[in-house]
Order: sequence, then C-alpha cells, then structure tokens
Amino acid sequence: MSIFLHSTGFIALTLSLILPWTVLTLGAPGGVKVKIHGTGVVAYDLGGNVGALPERGSVTQVLTRGIIDATGAECWFVISDATDKSFCEEFGANRSAVLEDAPNSAVDEVYLEDGVWHFPEDAGLTTRFSSDGTSLLPPMANPNYSPLKRFIWDGDEVTANMPLVVWGTDPGQRLLIDEGGCDPLIRSNPPSPFFIGNGPAGGNCAQETPIMRYKGGQALAIDLESQTVTMKLHKATFRLDKKVPYYTVFEASKGPPAGFMGVPHAPKLSNMGRFEDDQGVGLIVQFGNGVPVSDGGPNRFQPGIANYPGGNSKKYSPMWVILFAYFTDGLSVEDMFISERNVGEGAIPVPGSGLPGFDPTSPEDFDPFQIHNKGADLTEFARDVTDNDDGFVERLGDLFDLVDDGDILLTEAPGGLRLNSPMQPSLIVNCPVPITVKN
Repeated sequence: MSIFLHSTGFIALTLSLILPWTVLTLGAPGGVKVKIHGTGVVAYDLGGNVGALPERGSVTQVLTRGIIDATGAECWFVISDATDKSFCEEFGANRSAVLEDAPNSAVDEVYLEDGVWHFPEDAGLTTRFSSDGTSLLPPMANPNYSPLKRFIWDGDEVTANMPLVVWGTDPGQRLLIDEGGCDPLIRSNPPSPFFIGNGPAGGNCAQETPIMRYKGGQALAIDLESQTVTMKLHKATFRLDKKVPYYTVFEASKGPPAGFMGVPHAPKLSNMGRFEDDQGVGLIVQFGNGVPVSDGGPNRFQPGIANYPGGNSKKYSPMWVILFAYFTDGLSVEDMFISERNVGEGAIPVPGSGLPGFDPTSPEDFDPFQIHNKGADLTEFARDVTDNDDGFVERLGDLFDLVDDGDILLTEAPGGLRLNSPMQPSLIVNCPVPITVKN
C-alpha cells in the first residue's frame, strides 16, 4: 500500500494495493484510526486536522462502465455494497448481507455480458436549469429505476448497490456537482426556506464552499477519463466516543430531498418499507432543531445518529430510513403539532396552493407539516435534558429515552409527519458508508 500524507491532511491510497478493511493509524491527535470499507476507494480527505473529526470530507471512488438497455446510453456507476463475499472481493464492494431482504419491488434485475453491465432503466433527471437557463426544474423520477440490482453470480443470487453517476449527456443525466457559492440549484429547492438548514442568508453564501454544506450537489468531481467520482462525506454519530461513520448520498425516495441534494429521485426505494419491516434497511435519525452546527446535518444541527457504525457489521445497510428528532423545549408532544398548518393534523387548504395548509407565497407557512420549534436553536434545553455540555445526543438508546421522557418528538420525513403515517411512505436515502473513523 502507498500512503501519501500531504500538508493539507489529504490521504491518497493506491487502489490496486488496498485490501478490504484496511486500517490506517494516522499521526493525528487522539490516535485516530480510519477503516476503509471495500477496495473501491481511491482516496479520501478529512481535512487538515483529522483528529478533530470534521463534519464533512470527501472520498474518491472507482466508476464502472455499463449500458442502459432502455436508451442505449453509456453509463457510469459505483459498486458500493453487495450481499456476496466473493463478489465484494472481486469488485471492491462493501459487504451488506441484509440487502438480500430487500423486496423484488425495490430492485432492478441486471446482467453482465462480455464484461459490460446492462441496466434496464436510467435514473431519470436530477435538478437542473431549463434550456434557457432562467428557471429551475425539479428532479424527474423514473419510477422503474432503483440503484439496487439483483442478478446471478457464480450460481447464487446477489443483491448489490450500484448507483448511477452518469447515464447520458443531456442536462440532468448525471449527479449534480456542487461548485460552491449562491447556486439556486442548491438554495432554492422547497420545502424549507423556513429552516436554518437552507444556508447562510444574504451574501454570506458567496463564501460558502461545497464541503461546508450538506445540501447541494453530492458530487464534487466526475472524471470519466480516470473513471472516478469524488463524493462528499457526511459525518454521522454512532457511540460518539468510539466510532464515527462517514457516509455518501446517491439517491432519495422522495422528490424534495433528491432535489436539494442534486441526486436522482428514486421512488422505487420506498418499497423497502419502514425500519421495523426488516426489509434490508438501516436507520438514521437527523435533527430538525437543537444545537446548531454550521456544517452539520441536513438542517444544520448536530449530526444524525445511525444504528450501525459502517460496513460489514451485521446490521449494515446503505439504505437508510430517515427520521427527524425535535427537542420539545417543555411543550407536550401533542402540543408540538400545529394543527391548522400541518396537513397531517387536518390543516385547511390554502386556496390556489394545491396542497392543504401549504402556501408558497408565505415563507412562514411554506411547509405542509408544521410543528413548533422547527429550525430553532434549543441549545440550552438540549444541554439540560442530555446532561452533556455540548447538548448532543450521543446514542440511539439515549435518544429513545428522551422520546419516552417527552423531551424529544420523533417524526418521519418530512419533519412533522407522524410516525407510521399512512399519508406517505418512509423516506429512504441511499447512503453507503465507505469510511469509519475510530478514536
């Protein structure tokens, strides 16, 4: 293995010599160790002070070429996870045995012929500008597309996570590349200008770099000549004092999050059900209020809490059900719901808006699932109920205790939609974990 540690803290790894579960001990404060899950990682960057465990980083991964049978287009994709050990070893994937539980309705059947992968469908279109450059177009889903592929390998059925990165040459036929600044593709996607998470106001966003934000394009660079893609890494929490997963984002089962992350809208993933259905999904709980972190989770609060640390654990799945946690600040859970402005609680339709309780002309109402304290800085309350100086919730068990005590309201996504609501299926986001950091 060749390791190059530059003054910026960037660590490049020679691909052909990386072995699965390579452990690197870095010369950083605290004796940080980095586990690389799978061999498809070419390089990663956690910034100049790895020991500080930054909220964001980047990872460069190998692209594989394929063909979209429906369109005849050449495509490029990442093989990030798979159920079969020998397949993972040959293609540099991370092992995720639980993906075998994914229902057939959530996967595509693919085949390998003469060394070329054949996919039945493309990924639709990501967020993009209109042809004249004057208006913003939301993602256009292909209802038949899924990043999960199923096929026969050496006589056995294999399920693999093979998300598309490029699937054509037209606008919207690749992951959105985040280039920083006040890009309306990143900052103007509904439904949440009311949130702190929409980014710095006014001119501040001009100084914002891609690595500073959760929203916006998840790809930082796509290089078809070298056959690599560089993706943002996002920090999650799992036993905060021991293991920290860093994950990437490739697809979302609902349109708004797909839009503001610049990834495909893949509604077929919703067929994986809810977390308790045991159909190959994992869980991460994100925060919709609490302790602000400028480059933190999707709404710029503390990083989300995952139910596993990363690859090869018995529970690991790249398909995450997303829930949202809200500190109640002393309100009862029932009082948190604003019935006249939350469609799940019977809000009155706003004439002309097209949705109950949803009026895009009024920013304070621009959210069909309103609850109290959305987007609020509740650091002091969080410190009090968590008994932590920083106010962070460190483990899922701690979070569920706070839910039982009435200090946290747990909802589905979009935030404010009650758990197990028949109104919408769970939000499932494709979040492979290529790197885990251990203190």
